[in-house]
Amino acid sequence: MEDPKLKAIAERLDKTVAQVLIRYQIDRGIIVIPKSVTRSRIQSNFQVLDFKLSAEDVQLIDSFDCNGRLVPMTASLGHKYHPFENEEF
Repeated sequence: MEDPKLKAIAERLDKTVAQVLIRYQIDRGIIVIPKSVTRSRIQSNFQVLDFKLSAEDVQLIDSFDCNGRLVPMTASLGHKYHPFENEEF
């Protein structure tokens, strides 16, 4: 959320970094469940359908992949919709 490249995208689009990242995941077909207790942030999290990320924006965000996971989702291994089936844990 503090990365200067993400901040630049957000500033150019007049959005927050959180909104940019939520939109990025939605565009990838990922269901996003943002967590917030602040009314203004909850409202902000819903304001992600009025802009598009450019191909360059997506490519830049894709480049942040660091080949690491906080939650490996091993309980769902073998399920036909498990997104990380080809990864080693």
